[in-house]
Amino acid sequence: MKKVLVVDLDGSLYSINTFHFFITYLIRHSIRRIDVSLFCLLVYVIGLRGLKIISHSKMKYIILNSIKNKKQIDYKKFVNSISKYKRQIEVIKSDFDLKILATAAPSCYASVIAKNEEFDTCLGTNFPDKSFHDKFENIKKVKKETVMNYLVNENITKIDTFITDHLDDLPLIKLANRNIIVSPSQDFMFILKQNLISFDVIM
Repeated sequence: MKKVLVVDLDGSLYSINTFHFFITYLIRHSIRRIDVSLFCLLVYVIGLRGLKIISHSKMKYIILNSIKNKKQIDYKKFVNSISKYKRQIEVIKSDFDLKILATAAPSCYASVIAKNEEFDTCLGTNFPDKSFHDKFENIKKVKKETVMNYLVNENITKIDTFITDHLDDLPLIKLANRNIIVSPSQDFMFILKQNLISFDVIM
């Protein structure tokens, strides 16, 4: 049976929320390129989100939908700009037959990170191809389904090791043989213990 490693991105492989940094990168990009429409849209949706008129997922949808055809956005350059925030997690260097980067972050740049870090695949939030819906963002139960559907297609039935920092990943945590939790809060650890889930901690 193949040994499978699944790793979360934001707060886990990277110590930051990469999407927040990506928004800042897009604002700077729109100013440099004098892309007034993109700049105004970003300011508008950030304002809506700040006022809690739209959800984080809807904000992500609107932003990704607005940039999906903008070929001049340099995702490699963005990834290079945040490289200093990458954690050195030794277990990732261990022998696994399949390494998956599974994240709610946009695939447009998460796939670059996955390639740089020698993951076999990236399962992230893709550019929208239809109207907004509940399963647009690759998070929580959707993320679990995405990972497990991928594994089923590879004739794999289990996750050996899962690395995350977030309680949103509880559906995947429950499926993994071994869980490594990055800098967990006391509340996070309490909930894991309540669910009788064993775990290792890295800071």
